[in-house]
Amino acid sequence: MKVPLDQILFRTRSVLAALWVLLLLAFSHPWISVWSAVLFIPGLLIRFWAAGFIGPTSRKPSISADHLATRGPYALARHPLYIGNAFLVLAGLLLLRPHWILTSLTAIGFLILYILIARAEEKHLSLKHGKEYDEYRQRVSPFFPRRFEGPLFRRFKLSWALREYQTWIVVGLLYLFAFLRLCFIPVCSFLASG
Repeated sequence: MKVPLDQILFRTRSVLAALWVLLLLAFSHPWISVWSAVLFIPGLLIRFWAAGFIGPTSRKPSISADHLATRGPYALARHPLYIGNAFLVLAGLLLLRPHWILTSLTAIGFLILYILIARAEEKHLSLKHGKEYDEYRQRVSPFFPRRFEGPLFRRFKLSWALREYQTWIVVGLLYLFAFLRLCFIPVCSFLASG
């Protein structure tokens, strides 16, 4: 049985991101500043908020949906986790300051990856939840909020949101590695200077 590309990308998204971050670390000139933290904070908070509504589904290795999340940030946009990820990627680029070529490749790769994954998720949700998902899809845009319907935290589950600790650890490690890279490792090549 042939596995579709979007399923492969979904399953390997964390590994792909980790390998790319290592590449960025190698060819970067980190700049520990308040500006990267200013962008990391909303990214982390959006992911935390969304995780409190979507639950453990977001951490599974394949596309699945135990339930249809339509409250909280999912009342604003169909893919709030990816909006949070966009903030995290932007903050990481600000922190690492890689060459513009790597910055461009990061942005293009992020957009392609998450557009493909979002389409695959939407196809799965449409098949699983049918008319309910199709009506939700008509009301709520994928990434850019049109309007807000409903309370911010009704049915928010803190136990689900706390599973986001992994993302917080990754951001902390990124800062640690950026600091170590800045202090102890010389510039690797021309790609480290913008």
